[in-house]
Amino acid sequence: VLPLRRTSQSSRLHPPRTSRTKKDTTPIAKERAHKASRSVKLQEPPRRKEKTKRQGEEEGEERNDGAVVSSSTVVNVDSSEWHEEALKPRNLGVCELLLTVAVLATVILFFPLSIWFCVKIVREHERAVVFRLGHLLQRKPRGPGLLFYLPFLDVCQKVDIRLKMLKVPSHVVTQDLVCTEVSAVCYYRIENLTVCCSTLDGVPAVLQALVQVSVREVLAHHTFTHILQNRSTVAQEIQVALDSIACRWGIKVERAEIEDVFLPPELQQNFAVEAEAKRRAQIKVIAAEGERAACEALKASIDSLSDSPLAVQLRLLQLLHTLRSDQPAVVLNLPSDLLSQNIQLPDPANLTNPNLPTGGASKEVDKDSPMM
Repeated sequence: VLPLRRTSQSSRLHPPRTSRTKKDTTPIAKERAHKASRSVKLQEPPRRKEKTKRQGEEEGEERNDGAVVSSSTVVNVDSSEWHEEALKPRNLGVCELLLTVAVLATVILFFPLSIWFCVKIVREHERAVVFRLGHLLQRKPRGPGLLFYLPFLDVCQKVDIRLKMLKVPSHVVTQDLVCTEVSAVCYYRIENLTVCCSTLDGVPAVLQALVQVSVREVLAHHTFTHILQNRSTVAQEIQVALDSIACRWGIKVERAEIEDVFLPPELQQNFAVEAEAKRRAQIKVIAAEGERAACEALKASIDSLSDSPLAVQLRLLQLLHTLRSDQPAVVLNLPSDLLSQNIQLPDPANLTNPNLPTGGASKEVDKDSPMM
């Protein structure tokens, strides 16, 4: 009896699984389920908004990164695609399709002869760009090798991609208001052929004007002496200024140098006078340093000779030997003992009148004159 009661109580407290899975069909349960579905539907859009916001932020960061890369002076042609945005997408019309089909038919019809008008050779140092009815046919340049194009529709333009030199003379005013002429040399090469052909007409003329403007702007912030003394640093500044602008046109400036600086006649005279004055001052300084060194050496020799009398005698003998060897003369060798004694020399007044006795002269001097 006891196990039966326990099972009945457990069945009352915990209904079977079949009763749990049954849905409530009461109107209150339906309203609750409807509200829950609405709440779920209303909570989903904020997640989508958050996703869109995150995507927008990521796109903005990518755009900022792309802008930073494009603003740099170094451009990688193979990986950079910012210049392709400037080129319009090519959409063929009905007339273009008909013309293309007609030209292909004529080429096939006159195949043995038409092949000479459809092939062009592109060398190793050249690249080619094909324009079909005014549109750029491919983003990347073609070559080297054989290039096939349709006559009467395609225009093939070959460009030399080797390093080129451009020598530009310009009139410059420096920071210290010195008017001079500077000859600058620019070494460049075409790095992005599609952008260069679609944006520039005459690369040397455009670069010449750009080099003149850049040289004037850079040298206007330096003095004339600084330009003469630091040509390499000034040339590097000119190269950076040129490359930052030319990279947008598909041109890479490899190097820029200041070849020559022409001095006006007035400046030449001023620099010559200044250089001469510096030379004279340097000569005086060198002579003064030599005299000081000689005096110090003489003082040291005197100090060393004063301690030993034998060294003095040896020095005297050396002087006598030099006097005998330089020029013939009568040299009296006096002993050092005689030179060291105090010799009393006579009065020069007595030497002038040797006939007058010394005592009488003194007495006559002591007498008074007859007029007194």
